[in-house]
Amino acid sequence: MRLELNNQTYMQFKTIFNKINPWIGLLGSLCLIIPSLYDILDDPLLLTTDHLILAVGVFFMILFLKQIFDRIINLEGME
Repeated sequence: MRLELNNQTYMQFKTIFNKINPWIGLLGSLCLIIPSLYDILDDPLLLTTDHLILAVGVFFMILFLKQIFDRIINLEGME
């Protein structure tokens, strides 16, 4: 049994994420992560907006990977 949040903002994000192809979302999140990592490695001890961009990119990458793996699991059970 799965417990999901049913508040309004979560439902809006869920409908937007369902419309986006998860592979395109994964590539988009990687396009956020890689440049911010490159900038962070130049000066790792200085807290900048690149750290925030990295955190947002990782968050979206996890969401899209979850969608991809959920689709793989659901297709596996259909045989």
